[in-house]
Amino acid sequence: MFFEQRQLTRVTQLALRPHGLYVCERTRQGKTIVEFEMPYEEVLPIRVERTTSTPQLRWLPFALFWVVSSYLQRSARLADGLSTTEWLVAFGVGLVLIGGYLYGQNNWWRHFTLGTARASIHLADRTQERTELNTFVEALDQRCKSYLREHYAAINPLGIIEPQLQRLHWLRHLNVVSESEARALATRLTGQVPTAPLVSMGQILETPYVN
Repeated sequence: MFFEQRQLTRVTQLALRPHGLYVCERTRQGKTIVEFEMPYEEVLPIRVERTTSTPQLRWLPFALFWVVSSYLQRSARLADGLSTTEWLVAFGVGLVLIGGYLYGQNNWWRHFTLGTARASIHLADRTQERTELNTFVEALDQRCKSYLREHYAAINPLGIIEPQLQRLHWLRHLNVVSESEARALATRLTGQVPTAPLVSMGQILETPYVN
């Protein structure tokens, strides 16, 4: 799966590769700023954060109204009135200001942060790209968990037990396996039911074996 976002000065590309998340950021001229592949083992847990840093521009409509009103009043005092050229200039300036504000809202002031265990990827939070970006994040989460389950969830009762138990704990911490799956795998691995310690007459008894 692939996602690309083009901004005014840079292009960011994200891709799901067989063994990791590919991240590349280039200038619009094609010069690489940063490029790396993050192994799926180092991605989880995934965090998504949306923030807004819109500057305080609530005064903008009032400022525009004041400027236009002042200009019209000044022009009305002139004997020749307001020429077509002046109208076009005033209208063009207004469009540029409004267009710049809307562009900033969509590209500069709303931020999307994709956080992983090793790095944070910062993108613009554009309305038209939200569905595609959310789909990519969900696919990344599922791909990471599927990859870890495939490569790390298998157990070998004949192997060294302690490292395998630590690996199961790691997978459970990342929500790759459920609580019931982790218990079942630990039982197969150790031959003991991983429950709370059995207590009888104030003494802790050994957990019974099931195989």
